[in-house]
Amino acid sequence: MQQEVIYAKFHQRLIARLIDLAIVSLPLSLAMLFSVVYLKSFALAVLFSFLEAAYKPLAEAIFGYTIGKRVRRLRVVRQGDFAPIDLNQSLLRFLPWATIFFASVFILHRHLNDPGMADVNSVEAYLLFSQQHVLADNLVIALINYLPLFSVIWIFSDPMQRALHDRVAGTVVLVNA
Repeated sequence: MQQEVIYAKFHQRLIARLIDLAIVSLPLSLAMLFSVVYLKSFALAVLFSFLEAAYKPLAEAIFGYTIGKRVRRLRVVRQGDFAPIDLNQSLLRFLPWATIFFASVFILHRHLNDPGMADVNSVEAYLLFSQQHVLADNLVIALINYLPLFSVIWIFSDPMQRALHDRVAGTVVLVNA
């Protein structure tokens, strides 16, 4: 007896992502922010950013899901045979977010090497500093931040609910897989 294939809808994937943000991204982002504002440590900031960035592709390559996807009973599989994805496919799926990671590292480096950073001694001061920094109005940085959104909107026009990053990687997200 063959099991029915149910493709994960946008709202199911969004809820899974929000769970991942709360459980994984928020604590690592706060640790990164602490290392920038109070320790002025580029190495620690990059480490926490890298851990956050590596979580999704590694979890999906090893298990087929992130914590959020597991809670929502979703799994990333190869399109066609529904077999587990490999690391290469997982990294291809991650491309929109990888560009944000590299842009963030660039911004962190620029911020921490700016003489004005010496006066930053609180999160509020850092947020103000960031808004006034020369990179705050950079069009390329702004466009990079929208790459995941651009990828995700493809879900609405695809019968298999694939985002652009799924199409590039040859993957689909299934329910109860």
